[in-house]
Amino acid sequence: MTSLWRRHPRLVAAFLVALALALFFTGKIVWRTVWWSQHQQEQVMPWMTVGYVGRSWGLDPREIDERAGLPMPQGKPLTLKDIATERGVPVAEIVTLVESTVQQMLEEEAARHQTEGQSP
Repeated sequence: MTSLWRRHPRLVAAFLVALALALFFTGKIVWRTVWWSQHQQEQVMPWMTVGYVGRSWGLDPREIDERAGLPMPQGKPLTLKDIATERGVPVAEIVTLVESTVQQMLEEEAARHQTEGQSP
């Protein structure tokens, strides 16, 4: 390896950088896969963002925002607690609003799948 480094330092350096990047992205994919496999359909909590809720339930977060009348993210996404603070309402009210919106979207999706399954 030392002789290879002396003869082709740029090639070896490029290989090591590529190897480091491949390991980094492989680790990131594995971490995300493990994380989201364990965080499916979580109970809605004040610390969550609408994006987190959407990913946890397999729904479009922007559709949740739109249906629930929540602000679209501008820059850093707001947590449900932040949204409640901005509106001057109890956080439980926002959590309940998001939960009912998620439930409604899931029921609509289930009905859509059921009618698709009955089509000839």
